[in-house]
Amino acid sequence: MTETTPIEFCNSVSVAGREWTVRGLADATPPEGVHELAARIAAARGFDVERYFNPMLKVEMPDPSRFVGMDECVRQFCDAVEKGRRIALYGDYDVDGATSTALVLRWIRAVGGDAVYYIPARLKEGYGPNSAAIRKLHADEGVEFIVFLDSGTVSHEPLATAVEIGVDCIVIDHHEPDGKAIPFPLVNPKQDGEDRKFDYLCTAGLAFLFLVAVQREMQERGFFSETRHKVDLMQWLGIVALGTVADVVPLVGLNRAYVAKGLAMMPAIPGLRALNTVNGDVGYTEETCGWKFGPNINAAGRIGDTRTGTHLLSTDDQVEADDIARLLFETNEERKAIERAAVDEAMEGLSLRENDPVAVVAGDDWHPGVVGLVAGRIKERLQRPAVAIGFNGAGSCRTVPGFNIGKAIHAAFAAGLLVKGGGHEMAAGLTLPTIEVLADDGETRIRKIDLEKLEELRTFLCERAKDFRQPAVELDVALKCGELSPSMVEAFEKMAPFDQKDNQKPLVVIHGGWVKRVQIKSGRHVFVHLAGEFGETEAVLWGGIGTPLGDALAASDDMLVDLYGTAEINAYGGKRRGRIRIVDAMISRASAQDAA
Repeated sequence: MTETTPIEFCNSVSVAGREWTVRGLADATPPEGVHELAARIAAARGFDVERYFNPMLKVEMPDPSRFVGMDECVRQFCDAVEKGRRIALYGDYDVDGATSTALVLRWIRAVGGDAVYYIPARLKEGYGPNSAAIRKLHADEGVEFIVFLDSGTVSHEPLATAVEIGVDCIVIDHHEPDGKAIPFPLVNPKQDGEDRKFDYLCTAGLAFLFLVAVQREMQERGFFSETRHKVDLMQWLGIVALGTVADVVPLVGLNRAYVAKGLAMMPAIPGLRALNTVNGDVGYTEETCGWKFGPNINAAGRIGDTRTGTHLLSTDDQVEADDIARLLFETNEERKAIERAAVDEAMEGLSLRENDPVAVVAGDDWHPGVVGLVAGRIKERLQRPAVAIGFNGAGSCRTVPGFNIGKAIHAAFAAGLLVKGGGHEMAAGLTLPTIEVLADDGETRIRKIDLEKLEELRTFLCERAKDFRQPAVELDVALKCGELSPSMVEAFEKMAPFDQKDNQKPLVVIHGGWVKRVQIKSGRHVFVHLAGEFGETEAVLWGGIGTPLGDALAASDDMLVDLYGTAEINAYGGKRRGRIRIVDAMISRASAQDAA
């Protein structure tokens, strides 16, 4: 790694209250066809440049047997398949659950096995295995063997039920263990005994490795023959890529290879072709996976039938896939409308509490499936930790770098403010107490959020965060105003696929400019035109009006402004220009004329 490069910006802190540092570019020899700037950024981030720009499965993929529990899971699964036992795949209602379930389901079907799948109903059953579902699968479906995917690591009571009724199980998961053993074989790169080298994998990536090991075991057993062929797992790599991107895990190492190779193979999957079509032929990139395909599948898990995503990804009937994709698209449009209404209501309430260091909002009618999204939107707009609580007191939390929301919610639970609460550094969930009241008809009794408890929680979290300051932002490249060119943007794009943390799009700071012109388009979007020593640079903040950053930029005419964001090409009007999609800005109270 290289040392940060000191640059004198026009202010000491940004609109979001953060300091900026610029990581120096590292020396690197670019591979053929790679721009030197992209290679030097990758090297500065600590990547092996050759492997980074040419990710290969055969280089990055480990022997599956390196994982604790893998060989035992494979042996028991292969035994169940060979004996013709009825197998249930018990997945999760998010994209990682749908993709990992679809992968294993496809393999079992391909070899003539007998399998059903089960995805819990989010609002009725909650996350992970539950005893009632296990009993029902055994009694009503004749299930003798269950593969839990993307859950199960901490499901002690439900797995004890499986033992009690004589159902054999294996678990493939990537969530944090609680230190207590489960009674069945477990593959989880975070469990005791692992070196955590591959703890960045999601369940879809683990399921692919599991199937690699299964194929090897079955080959050794002589399971495959002239009438039952070994399965080509690579045909499903597009499903692995979708799960990996949508689960927001780091796109490094094996994950980077999964996605780089899998994106090109997505059109081989009828369900992914259908998602592409219904979203307007957007193409197969990590951005379309994260912002189009993934949300379509997640929408069913949030407000629809949780089984729909797995059904879409496991069918080979294109007509059926098209119908399911249309349903998922419509469900996602409904989800977005619910989310927008909740966000608008929340922002209106927050206008009276704009100085709170933690934004805490609540609405009795907010759907529990969107409160996490509402918290995320508020966090992005206000650049502060956010808590959104909806129907029946169910809430979600999202935070900014440096403030551990999981610890704060654990502390609130310990203080007796919550019915339930837990999470990790960047996200958490909770249940706030509710009270029973009469509805407007004067007869029906309904449950409402306990406003007294809501205020206690707000006070508790704000007190905990009162002295909190976000850490300095580390930026990749500093350019003088006017230096950003289309060729630079193209160089940055060679670093794809991008994630949201370890290999995010290069963060580019433009400094030494003044605001020549500000335009507000569609009443929401802020376009800033900077001028400086080397020419002009365009920048845009989509949906910025009504946010602290957008409103500050809207009033920045003729001021000195430094800003950072990600680079893109604006080809409007037939002329290609480099443009910055703004993340944050520093604004000097002095005008350009005063500075001169």
